[in-house]
Order: sequence, then C-alpha cells, then structure tokens
Amino acid sequence: MYFPSLGLILLLASQLSFAQGRKPAVEDFVGIEIETPQTTPQGTEGLFNFEKDIGEYQKVKDNTAKLVKENPATETTNNNLSATAAVLLILGLPGLMWFLIMNQVRQKAQLESASSIEVLENYRKEKEANKKTQEDYKKVS
Repeated sequence: MYFPSLGLILLLASQLSFAQGRKPAVEDFVGIEIETPQTTPQGTEGLFNFEKDIGEYQKVKDNTAKLVKENPATETTNNNLSATAAVLLILGLPGLMWFLIMNQVRQKAQLESASSIEVLENYRKEKEANKKTQEDYKKVS
C-alpha cells in the first residue's frame, strides 16, 4: 500500500521539479536596436569587373551542366548507396551487439566450466584416496 503511493508521489514530484526549471530558449526582445551594422570604410572597397565575373560564372555553370547530363546516375547511385548503408548499419547494430555479448558470455561459461571440471576432478581424486584408506583400515582390523 505504501510503496505504490510513494512511487506515485515521487513520480509527480519529479515531473513538477523538471517543469519548474524550463524556460524559453530565447529571451524576449523588447525595444529598439541602437547598434548599426558595420560597413566597409570609405575607400577600401574592392573594384570588380562584374561582366567578366559573370562570363566566367556562365562558363563554369555550363561545364557543370554538361557533366551532370553525362553522368546523371552517379549522384542518385551515391545517394541510394549511402541511404542503404545507413539503414543496414542501423538494422545491423542490434545483431552485432547480440553477437558480441553472446561471445563474451560463452567465454565466461567456458572458463567457469573449466574451473568446475578441475574442482570435480580434485573431488574424485580425494574420494578415491579416501576409499583406499578406508579399505586399508578394514583389511587391518
């Protein structure tokens, strides 16, 4: 009677204590920002020829488009391969853990059985020695 009610009280108390400690992850911001974003000082701006840069960008874009058109299956194959590997890894982890645990248990069992066999052999030797000594006593009397 006391144990279930104590468990229920502890469960409720622990949940309430965790709920009291929770606060929003971001503080509310109220007001006006007075800081201005940093700008580049006057005279230190870089001069660019945007027409030349756009032409180079178009060349690179055309080359990548040609490569993608030539080998469209490689990207999907890599995505499928990585997704398959991830799924197999997730599904294989329990089996791997089971195998490692069972291997460890087998090794412990073998060590325990080896020690048990040694104890049993020592017990049999002592029993045989006791029988011989008892038989020797019977013959003497």
